[in-house]
Amino acid sequence: MDGDEGLDLAEELVLSPLEDSPLSLWELGWAEAPSRQRVAEVLGPGLVSLASRGLIEVRRFEGWPAQWERGVPVTGDDLVRESGHVDMWSDDSAHGMLAAHITNAGIRYL
Repeated sequence: MDGDEGLDLAEELVLSPLEDSPLSLWELGWAEAPSRQRVAEVLGPGLVSLASRGLIEVRRFEGWPAQWERGVPVTGDDLVRESGHVDMWSDDSAHGMLAAHITNAGIRYL
C-alpha cells in the first residue's frame, strides 16, 4: 500500500464493520477465523495502521458497552503493545477492553 491510496486486507477487515461503530475489538474478526489468536495476528497490524493514519480512534474501557467519551485514548506504542495481546480480542479480557471508532477521515474508505 502506498501512502493514502487505499487499504490492505487487514485494514479492510477492521474498518468495514466500523460503519456502525464504535465496536470492541472482540466484535471484530471473521467467521472462519480458526482462533482469536489468529484474529489478533491479522487484525492487530491493520488496527494500528488505521489509527496511525487517523482513520480510526481506539480507546480503552473497563467494560463494554460504554459511552465513547468515557474511554481513554490508546495510541502509538501503547496501541501496538495492547493490540498484540490476544485477550484484547476476546470478550473476557482481564485488562479492560479496547474499542475502535471510525473517524470522519475513515468514512471515505467505506
